[in-house]
Amino acid sequence: MKYFLPGICFIFLCFFTACKSNSNKRAVNLEDLDKVTTAEQQATPGPSRSILTATELIELSACKDLPCVQLFMKERSSDFVHAKKGEFASQYRSAVTDTSGNSLVIPMSTLYVTVDAGADWRMAHTVHTKALSDQLLQEFAVAKFFLTDSVYSNKGAGFIYHYHSAQYPGLVLSQTKTYAPWRARGLYYTVTWPCYVFELYARQN
Repeated sequence: MKYFLPGICFIFLCFFTACKSNSNKRAVNLEDLDKVTTAEQQATPGPSRSILTATELIELSACKDLPCVQLFMKERSSDFVHAKKGEFASQYRSAVTDTSGNSLVIPMSTLYVTVDAGADWRMAHTVHTKALSDQLLQEFAVAKFFLTDSVYSNKGAGFIYHYHSAQYPGLVLSQTKTYAPWRARGLYYTVTWPCYVFELYARQN
């Protein structure tokens, strides 16, 4: 018993000393909180792609009204933001070079939808680099879309290329490089970089 009591006292003394140690009294400072917050933000996934795929554009072409398009794009809200009615922009932003050699950071693609019969396009996907345009054209090539004709458009200030696919006989794909997309809508008044516009619409018999 004479050895037991000192042993208990020693244990309590160690416990009390540990609770009073400087490491336990140290408060979490703002720098530590900033590090935790930064780590959490870095762990949050950002947009995974810059443009819609050919398959998605083919699916979208079946929409007959704006609510259908809005519902379709809502399911892709991690990559595209609904800017305003009928206008969607890629959340992925990067630099493009304008005709003066200036670098501009902009959304890499946009999707515009309108019911206005006077618009240049009813629903068009505009991508802002040639690399993305080539990527999308390659996806349409996989879907067997082949170039059938082209026409120069004074309105669009560029050649419009038309593609058809036996797999999708009711659809026409048009693609053009232009500095004046959606002129009738009044969008992009000061474009100084090439835009590549893709549109899918029902074939006229």
